[in-house]
Amino acid sequence: MYVRSDWKKASQFHDLSEREVLKEVYRRVAQCSAHQQVPVVLLDLDSTLYEVGPRTHQILREWLDTAEARAFPNIRSELARLEQEHVGYSLRDTFSALGVAAPEQELQQALSVIKTFWQARFFSNDYLKYDRAYEGAAEFVQEVHGMGAFVVYLTGRDEPGMGAGTRSMLIRDRFPWATERTHLLLKAAYGLSDLEHKVNASSFIRKTGELVASFENEPANLVAIYEQFPQAMHVFVETVSSDHAAPAAMGLYRICGFR
Repeated sequence: MYVRSDWKKASQFHDLSEREVLKEVYRRVAQCSAHQQVPVVLLDLDSTLYEVGPRTHQILREWLDTAEARAFPNIRSELARLEQEHVGYSLRDTFSALGVAAPEQELQQALSVIKTFWQARFFSNDYLKYDRAYEGAAEFVQEVHGMGAFVVYLTGRDEPGMGAGTRSMLIRDRFPWATERTHLLLKAAYGLSDLEHKVNASSFIRKTGELVASFENEPANLVAIYEQFPQAMHVFVETVSSDHAAPAAMGLYRICGFR
């Protein structure tokens, strides 16, 4: 089992450019349709189609104005210079990128307080409006959908807290939605496992058609889907990811974006 950069080193990726990877997806969608099958393209949302750093950035900026923040003057002063490019996958990643200097005990206390504030907002409909679709992402999904693919958005977001906002953002950002051959799979509740939710989606995919390609930024999720559908393309979107360990895999594809 490997984490982040070690997983990328241990896994094997096809030596193709981003353009070549996306062209191969188009080719397979067309080939599947030509054989009278329904091609399915599976897409994660956070840090795959959407940059979520602006969501965290907004929340941290709001935290600076709270009474809680004033209890940590040193941390508050450091966070006042936060820019969106500093935002990583986790709050600790963000603090590290910003170079926050504070005693470990103070840092731990501040992180605990901020995490509670952040979680209540990050996993909510109200803050999804700050997300930004990655450049070219909507156009790519429009293209494969127009070629006949069934587009499945498979996300770790939960229906009660984030369902309405997710649907609104798909419409806002011109992703194929609320039309034929589109479906959104969210978790039934916040506390459910993302990995289990994504593995369980395999039954829906098999009933829908032939999986052509999956796109995912989380190695553990990507490998789990790869193991369910080894014949498909599995594309690692190299943005940010958690430190959840994943087994190495061979024959994967990799892109940094959809440009």
